[in-house]
Amino acid sequence: MFGDAQVNAFIEDGFVRIDGAFSRETAADCRELIWRAMDAEPDDPATWPRPVAGLGDRAEAPFKTAAGSPLLHAAFDVLVGQGRWASREALGGFVVRFPGGEPAVVDGWHIDASFPGEDLEAGSTDYMRWRANVESRDCALRMFFLFSDVGEGDAPTRIRVGSHLDAARVLEPEGETGLDARELARRAAAATGHRPLAYATGKAGDVYLCHPFLVHAGQPHRGTSPRFLGQPKLAPAQPLRLAREDGAYSPVEIAIRRGLGQRQTDRQIGHLRRRAVGRLSQR
Repeated sequence: MFGDAQVNAFIEDGFVRIDGAFSRETAADCRELIWRAMDAEPDDPATWPRPVAGLGDRAEAPFKTAAGSPLLHAAFDVLVGQGRWASREALGGFVVRFPGGEPAVVDGWHIDASFPGEDLEAGSTDYMRWRANVESRDCALRMFFLFSDVGEGDAPTRIRVGSHLDAARVLEPEGETGLDARELARRAAAATGHRPLAYATGKAGDVYLCHPFLVHAGQPHRGTSPRFLGQPKLAPAQPLRLAREDGAYSPVEIAIRRGLGQRQTDRQIGHLRRRAVGRLSQR
């Protein structure tokens, strides 16, 4: 059940894990499709594209099943708000890490950018020129879908706990334009080095729901079995708003406001949580 503790953890820490968001059978079906897409064989390490492989969106039935998890949709209603998020028909952002202890370009501390810069040419694949701004344009949540069991040695994503609060302060002076991925990574890494670390471990079928500003990084794989991770974003159905006359802020918005020193009262947050938990108890 998604209660007060989970909502508070998301606001303060920047993430929460949903255990068993989709079945292990669905995860296995997704892995099989990803193996095919990589043109690699699970039992033949000679075919593995070490140290890391990335894939785009997949819309086959198992991915739709994972994306349509009722548990996740209920959590989206709590963290983003009913009617404020757009359903996904596919999953993407797959990062498969292979054993061997080799570093990769995704191992640096960063925040995932969410919208293309105005200077980006049509059809460009230069992701480093994508941007993020303080209102988290085009991104309501970042998510880590675990399609395989991930232990401490299996290259779990590293997380700087509470770093989303610092990142809000980094982005705020940059206004609507925000920062590109490269500059944001540089500044966010410098601003969050004091934060404690957590690791996105768990079982196949678990999903981490992360604040869009959470600072995270990959790491080399020191285990024995490839790690399958999907990192899609949840798009908003309407722009996030940091100034609402009715005070009906979502936890995503509350966290940004808190990072900027605009704290909600305990009464307002308590009311929000009671409404959210009440909706979940009816599902």
